Amino acid sequence: MSNLSIVQSRYTCKAYDPTKRIDDATLDHILQALRLAPSSINIQPWQFLVAANDDTKAITASSMTGSDAHNAPKVLNASHTIILCTRTQLDDDHLDKVLDAESRAGRFRTPDSKTARQNLCQNYLSEYAKTPAKLSQWAEQQTFIALGYLLLVAELAGVQATPIGGFDQNLLNDALNLNSQNLNASVVVTLGYASDDDFNQTLPKARLDFDEVIRFI
Repeated sequence: MSNLSIVQSRYTCKAYDPTKRIDDATLDHILQALRLAPSSINIQPWQFLVAANDDTKAITASSMTGSDAHNAPKVLNASHTIILCTRTQLDDDHLDKVLDAESRAGRFRTPDSKTARQNLCQNYLSEYAKTPAKLSQWAEQQTFIALGYLLLVAELAGVQATPIGGFDQNLLNDALNLNSQNLNASVVVTLGYASDDDFNQTLPKARLDFDEVIRFI
């Protein structure tokens, strides 16, 4: 199957079969790929929380109330749910971890090259930090890059996925004590296998025409 065919076949699952579980090897493959998602200056401003049991899925679903209540069954019936969190602090400790990982990977030929890289990142982050709202927005944009990676890799692995923005962020942050961990729940993604009630799996994909969304300038 070509890459374009894979993208064409991907759809958002609307109902999951609670009896079907993602096997450990497939889940590990998806999570390993998610870890490799790119980010600006390789800052990786995220942490991915995997809700794999009924208790943690119920906690996650409890943040989906009112007009968002229709999303709760997806969480409860899916095999796994991943909460993509964005770090609310990008301090020197976090940058040191990134630089150490880059050093272990062999990205620095000399100590000076590591120092230059550190200075570049610090200058970049300090500019954003002058406007906290801008820093927060930029960091969360990186998390949504990871979201795209997750959706595509799940499809490649034969697993259905649903990105969910319809939840009470404050409720979920409080329920999982995320604020004290300097984390903010950005988006929830359910993973599993569609049930027969998933009407969306048989509907054709509909997108705006090529010329409507893509222009050569």
